[in-house]
Amino acid sequence: MGSYLYLISASRSANPQIIAHVARAVVRFDTWITTPAGFIQIITGYGLVRLAGLSFMTYWVLSSLIIFACVGALWIPVLVLQKRMERLAAHAVETGGMLTVQFQVIYRTWFWLGVAGFTGMFVIVLMMVSKMTLIQWLQV
Repeated sequence: MGSYLYLISASRSANPQIIAHVARAVVRFDTWITTPAGFIQIITGYGLVRLAGLSFMTYWVLSSLIIFACVGALWIPVLVLQKRMERLAAHAVETGGMLTVQFQVIYRTWFWLGVAGFTGMFVIVLMMVSKMTLIQWLQV
């Protein structure tokens, strides 16, 4: 969430130099910290389900896994878009130009993929804590 908010803040500045610097850091952090954390979540989640004696077919566990897979499927496009944003901002700095319309299109796509991803992760945490599916939550 932190890197997401930093890149949003940098992008709102419309300053290519700031955006290039922050995007470079975000790409690095997300590649080397957030991505491995996702794999660690899979391994530890598997262990916790086994330790708790739960079935992977328990509705809230299965629902969480499906949402996690969907959020994970968004991850590679997010990394690619962040790298493109970094390159476009760096190009603007090198040429002394402004950010292009292409940057804005990529930024909006990246932003909404982030909203979807964080919403999915929030729902997963909600289901893990309550041991209820989203449908059961909506019926409450």
